[in-house]
Amino acid sequence: MQLSLNKFPSVLASLGAVLLAGAAAASPVYSITEITPPGPWFTGIAINDSGQVVGNGPVEPNGPTHALLYSRGKVTDLGMLPGANVSVVTGINRKGQVVGYSGVEETPNSGSYSMLRAFLYTNGSMQDLGTLGGTYAYAEAINDDGVVVGSAYTASDDCAQAFVYRNGVMSPVGTCQTTLRAFLLNKRGNIAGITPRDSNGRFHTFFSKNGSSVIDIGCLDSVPNSGNCYTEPAAISDNGHITGFSRNSTGGNRPYLYQNGVMRDLGSLGGNNGSGLAVNASGTVTGYSTIANGYDHAFVYKKGVMRDLDPTGIADISFGTNINNEGDIFGFGLTFEPFEFFAFIYTEGRMRKLGELISRRSPLKGVVQLSYVNKITENGYILATGTNTLTGLETSYILKAKDDQD
Repeated sequence: MQLSLNKFPSVLASLGAVLLAGAAAASPVYSITEITPPGPWFTGIAINDSGQVVGNGPVEPNGPTHALLYSRGKVTDLGMLPGANVSVVTGINRKGQVVGYSGVEETPNSGSYSMLRAFLYTNGSMQDLGTLGGTYAYAEAINDDGVVVGSAYTASDDCAQAFVYRNGVMSPVGTCQTTLRAFLLNKRGNIAGITPRDSNGRFHTFFSKNGSSVIDIGCLDSVPNSGNCYTEPAAISDNGHITGFSRNSTGGNRPYLYQNGVMRDLGSLGGNNGSGLAVNASGTVTGYSTIANGYDHAFVYKKGVMRDLDPTGIADISFGTNINNEGDIFGFGLTFEPFEFFAFIYTEGRMRKLGELISRRSPLKGVVQLSYVNKITENGYILATGTNTLTGLETSYILKAKDDQD
């Protein structure tokens, strides 16, 4: 007897649907590249769509911090501004333009400077962006149009305020009374940061569409002069959503989403503290919230609902630090027994340790312990921190999803 599958079109359709669903749900497989630093360590800060990484580290044992660029398998020392003894990177854009600050650190690794200037590194040259009249300035972000934001002191170093650098000119954002630092910038040129402390010693969050006007986005505690009005931003999306934390009327820090002039309390996983840490173009937020036992758990907030990314407890503590426009979430977790930090990806409703998804063909499979995801790109690059268990080297790693599934 012969069986004709043509007689069972519904069975074939169902089988095909199951196979396609299984393929779609398959966990990604990643290639991995280790960044070998010129000195004893390297801390990656940002990555662009070409896989270029900027980071900081010494170029010799016990040496000062240098701004470093990794590109095409090579680490380049970006140098320092004239007269400086330290340089630090904070960002890179798609064109490979790098921003940061360079200055004179009075005592090595002290963070105390007698001179500090913002820089833009482009076409092999480091440029001093100037100040708003004072001695100090530092750049904190750059977008693909080459717009730079940061903070600078005014004349006589009387106060610090946010700046925007555009078309070769540094301009103040707001006033000394309305802005302090600008450290969030999206593709549209929207800017966010913090205001000076209010009379109760609290920071607020400011938002500016393009640097010409500034608004204080408010806080979750609407009681005037209660002392609880405290808001800090952590991320801005390309559509202008802002997330971070805001103090509520009970004194807890709650994750918020600010959109179209409205600040929304995202709720909690059972506790009274948390923060949004990343937001995508659709307004989906990830971050952390305390659960009933007081531990922090990573969450996703989407369509008005907050969900725990790890309800079964793969980690004792976890934080969602990055999210792409597809809704994939990256972050890190911590287990107490055994004590372990690990980087994770949350996709298709499941949290996985990122190290488990390294290609079996890689010589670093089973060798590298990935502990933290620093940054991601929309075209699939991941910048992570980890340790090579064979050499003991703690450095940054570049991961990229592979087309095949190993």
